[in-house]
Amino acid sequence: MKEEIGPDELRAMAEHRGMKLVRSRKRTPGVGDYGKYGLTNASGKPLLGIGEAGLTASAEEVEEYLRGGTLSSWKLSAETTPDAKTLKKKIAVADRPDDEGPMRRRTSSSPRRSQVEVPKAPARREPLPADRPARAKPALRIVPKEPPPPEKNLVVRPAKTADAAPVAKLMNQLAGPKADKARVTANMELLRKSRGQLLVAEQGAVIGCCAWAVVPTIQRGPIGRITLLLVDKPERRSGVGTALLSAAEGAIAKAGCREIEAMSDIMVNNAHNFFRSLKFEQKSYRFVRIIEGRSSDSAPTR
Repeated sequence: MKEEIGPDELRAMAEHRGMKLVRSRKRTPGVGDYGKYGLTNASGKPLLGIGEAGLTASAEEVEEYLRGGTLSSWKLSAETTPDAKTLKKKIAVADRPDDEGPMRRRTSSSPRRSQVEVPKAPARREPLPADRPARAKPALRIVPKEPPPPEKNLVVRPAKTADAAPVAKLMNQLAGPKADKARVTANMELLRKSRGQLLVAEQGAVIGCCAWAVVPTIQRGPIGRITLLLVDKPERRSGVGTALLSAAEGAIAKAGCREIEAMSDIMVNNAHNFFRSLKFEQKSYRFVRIIEGRSSDSAPTR
């Protein structure tokens, strides 16, 4: 049985051929175009599986389309490139003397071998006179190459008040209300009072953050909940998120929790697969609603 190709592999194949992979945003099986894909060219023009009602192509159809494009390009190259044996045979016939093999018609413009001018070898240079000094070779100047700057170590530590501005800048990479230094500072204080913590990853500058809180429950006791895990876009897929999550898990265990759970934003690409790769299991759905009369900028009730 052929193993189904994953979305990451399909995306890499599409980019290699100058195309873009479009994936369904539906997350519930059987709803809309769940599990379907489409292809566009580099300028966004639909090529496969994009209709008015949504995406229609399966992973196998996209793979077949991409591999078919590769096969057709290879076949065209093979048909227009002369075979090595055929090319060798043509060269041998062209070099055969006139008195061998079948007679060939010679055009008036084709010169005989005796008429072909062979370039003469360059004249041998005379040695320099003994009284003429030889030209000195220029001295080579070796410029030492500057060593590359040393790589800065990744440090994961508890956040300080001075980290509020860079954390707000990171949070503004997400969709939703814009964050600022004052708002992040206030929420850091609330997190600390509720037995939670904000961690930051620093490598010369703050490039990631992770927030967690202790949630008391009746059925499972205290649970450590990851409420935010964010890495600067250029630094993603380099182990920063894993380092932050590992540090948070150690702090949560010290806080007396036996379980750790993560809140994964449905709009963040590859967030779910990241947690699955670290052996997190999807246990439930999370439903959110804004309380009428309250905004995210309202001051908390003490």
